[in-house]
Amino acid sequence: MSQDSEAVLRNSLDAVDRFRRRTIAGIAALFVVIIVVLGSLMGAAVSGMTERSAFAGQTKVLFTSVLAQMLFLTVCTVIVAGYITRMTKTILRALELMSKEPPE
Repeated sequence: MSQDSEAVLRNSLDAVDRFRRRTIAGIAALFVVIIVVLGSLMGAAVSGMTERSAFAGQTKVLFTSVLAQMLFLTVCTVIVAGYITRMTKTILRALELMSKEPPE
C-alpha cells in the first residue's frame, strides 16, 4: 500500500470516527429531550387528575409513556441504520479510490 493509499484510508476512517462521535452525542441529546418532554407530559397528566378522572389520567400517562418509548426506539433505530450506511459507503469509497490509483 502506498503512502497516498494509506492517507486516503486513514482520512476515511477518521471521518467515520468523527461521525460516530456526533451520532452518539445526538442520541444522548435526544434521550435527554425525550425524558424532559415525557416528564412534563406526565406532570401535566397527573396534575389534571381528579378523583373522578383518575382512571382516565392513568390511561393518559400509560399511553404517553408507551408513545415516548416507541418514538425513542424508532429514532434510535433510524440513526443507527444511517450511521451504518454512511460508514460502509465511506469505507467502500476509500477502497475504490485506492484501487484506481496507478501502480508504482
